[in-house]
Amino acid sequence: MKLYEIEERLRSFGAQNPRQEAGILLEEYFGVSPARLLTLRDEDFSSPSLDKALKDREARIPLQHILGKWEFMGKEFYVSKDCLIPRPDTEILVEKAIEIVKTRGGVDGNAECRMQNAKLNAKCKMQNAKLNAECRMQNAKLNVEAAIQGEAELRVADLCTGSGCIGLSLLMYGGLEKITLMDISDGALKMATKNAQRHGLEHKCRFILGDITKDMPNDKFDLIVSNPPYIPTSHISALSPEVQKEPALALDGGEDGLDIIRFLIGDGLGFLKENGAMLIEFGYDQGDTMDTLLREKRDTGSIKSYEILRDYGNNPRVAVIYAK
Repeated sequence: MKLYEIEERLRSFGAQNPRQEAGILLEEYFGVSPARLLTLRDEDFSSPSLDKALKDREARIPLQHILGKWEFMGKEFYVSKDCLIPRPDTEILVEKAIEIVKTRGGVDGNAECRMQNAKLNAKCKMQNAKLNAECRMQNAKLNVEAAIQGEAELRVADLCTGSGCIGLSLLMYGGLEKITLMDISDGALKMATKNAQRHGLEHKCRFILGDITKDMPNDKFDLIVSNPPYIPTSHISALSPEVQKEPALALDGGEDGLDIIRFLIGDGLGFLKENGAMLIEFGYDQGDTMDTLLREKRDTGSIKSYEILRDYGNNPRVAVIYAK
């Protein structure tokens, strides 16, 4: 089967980006890099694994489930039918969380590291390219060291963790020493555990199986992050066949999609430390509602302030809430 034939089959199944999917499948089963695809358009690709993958896609099984993995924040994570598939828009939440962690963890307040970085940067400007590369490496090392030194005491929780991609990314990029990962689904929590093991982070994780509205640990956190279910129940049936194969627990947010979010910005605020922060992902069409809910919280003194972040499609996507 030639590349264009694979693309045509995928297109006939309703794949949104058949060329990209074909490339991913050929890289997975034949080791063909994307850069080589154009030179192999007349090559014949056939294997039982590819045939099965195409049959599964015809059944509208998500490509991520077929592969059993997907990339998020530049790292691969295991995925399955038990957890939500990581999506690029969620990276907005992680990037903001890393910014908060590094600021509150002492990176900004570490005068010695800032001074060393400034000196190195000045030196780099006066030296050749080789030294620039060396300086960048030293800067990166100093930033990581500062993060580890300053952030070890921060308490962070990833609620409705699913695959664990959010919380584990914070461990990898934020310099945290510990994190709590919580989910109501045993299958999802097992997947988060498997991903923690994959990245050598299991010893830094506390895994809690439970309903966040009933079973939260008796703790206070500096930062809570969450990508909760937020799709209105009545909208589930209109989702693509692939999305409908993801777990209902990770999708269905109740009548208006905000059941869990209302808990988080209500009783959930009680699990934040003084001056703590909470980041919540919500639906692209829920921005106005979130703004109204959070403005009321701010105006009544329940929170200090908030901001709404937009995703890569310029849709409102993440609420950043700052506690008093």
